[in-house]
Amino acid sequence: MNNQYQLIKDVHPGDVGWTVKVTIAEKSPARTAKKSPKKYQNIILMDSEGSTVQATLYDHNIIAFQDELIQGKTYLISNALVKLTNLEYRSQSGDTQWTISGKTRIQQVDENNSALLLTYNFIDFEDLENHMDTNTDISIIGMVIDTRPKRMIQTRSGNQCQVQDIILVNKRLETIILTMWENFVDNECNYICENLAKKPVIIAKHLKVSSFNGVSLSTKANSSFFIDGPFDIVEHFKTWAKKNAETLNNIMSEKCYLHLTPSKISLPNKSKYTDIKNIQGLQKTQRFFWIKGKAFVKVLNQPFWYMSCDNCNKVSGANCGDIYQCVYCKYPNSKAAPRAKVYLQLMDSTGYINATAIGEPAESFLLCNANTLMNHSVSNPDSNIIDLIRLATEEEKTFYIKAIQQNEEATEFKYELLFVLGSDSTVTAGNQQSKDKGKSPMVEDEQSQQMDSKDVTPPPAKRSLFQTPETPLPTKKKTEIGTNKDKDKKEV
Repeated sequence: MNNQYQLIKDVHPGDVGWTVKVTIAEKSPARTAKKSPKKYQNIILMDSEGSTVQATLYDHNIIAFQDELIQGKTYLISNALVKLTNLEYRSQSGDTQWTISGKTRIQQVDENNSALLLTYNFIDFEDLENHMDTNTDISIIGMVIDTRPKRMIQTRSGNQCQVQDIILVNKRLETIILTMWENFVDNECNYICENLAKKPVIIAKHLKVSSFNGVSLSTKANSSFFIDGPFDIVEHFKTWAKKNAETLNNIMSEKCYLHLTPSKISLPNKSKYTDIKNIQGLQKTQRFFWIKGKAFVKVLNQPFWYMSCDNCNKVSGANCGDIYQCVYCKYPNSKAAPRAKVYLQLMDSTGYINATAIGEPAESFLLCNANTLMNHSVSNPDSNIIDLIRLATEEEKTFYIKAIQQNEEATEFKYELLFVLGSDSTVTAGNQQSKDKGKSPMVEDEQSQQMDSKDVTPPPAKRSLFQTPETPLPTKKKTEIGTNKDKDKKEV
């Protein structure tokens, strides 16, 4: 490096006459401060030795520099305000931080910035479950092959947020959903939608792995993206896409990644399990738990389904099959659909807790789908529900639950069952491939049909982390095998 340029570590509060050559490594969206109406935007600068510093722009400077400070570009920067970082933020952003204003001198230089990728620790799609519901920041690379409509969701605090899902695929044809929140919808998602035909390649940093709707990804406040960045790895991805254009087009036309299918979740190691008696002492600092035990339906007069919006799963007053505008997500073409729900008691050798299973986890436990539960309650209100559902697990199973605090003042927690895994299972998320006799969960009519070895099934992203190419394509036609002795009921 030229001696006239200093390194980030050599610049201290009060220094004058310095110039540092830096690359814009990350650029977060502009946000409004929590305790004031002031807007701010954080960017991460990296020098030639890989050292970084957080720089911040405020209010009108955000717009003034939005076309000048571009992620991935290299600049000579001088005369920024340098100050010590507040102690509470020092571990994240270092001892100092810079403020960029109209007094800051900035000059772009033309350099190859491939070294930026060395700061990324890309995680394979199939390894994402190891980071599920943790505070780990995830970096991924993938190609966007589809997007879903923008929608509004209502958070537990009552606020409404704008979100949009994009579908990513990797070179193994594994797919996953990435949910973009708020500012990312207006910026990155708009660009992606406008250029979707080109199949943009995104490199993302600071993502969260969630268990919502199976294993999925979502943005965090400090997430950053390169979309079709100037890197060799992106060009290699584009070349791969051209060679596999026919397969990718088939995946996109089939849209199998939007079908509800079991997530592929592996059984955790023994150190991950928590005894039920210890959960209450941990729930203030931990919200997700693996437990091993049995489940029981203790209350038979409960409703085992409710009518829901097929877009956000919130309760609906519409009739089954009606198209309406949901009051929660505001989606104008929501369809009313039944959704299974059951209150359970989970028990191990140390105690028990009450939990709610909703959707596929409920269907997995009951071995009965929502449509059958609805039809039973409407057509046979006086018949015995015991003849239709399973009341208890015959063997010990593994459950993944979430502790939910209704508000910050609440001292008691509710529990939701997210996944049900058998003792030898690696493929469940509410629709377990069970070995129980007498009753069986829903099975695909065409599941036994063998696919041509040249066909490749896209791994469903909404529920499934990934599938192998040998897995048959999901179909809309399903057969439910219940306890009806006269004939099988078919749901189309």
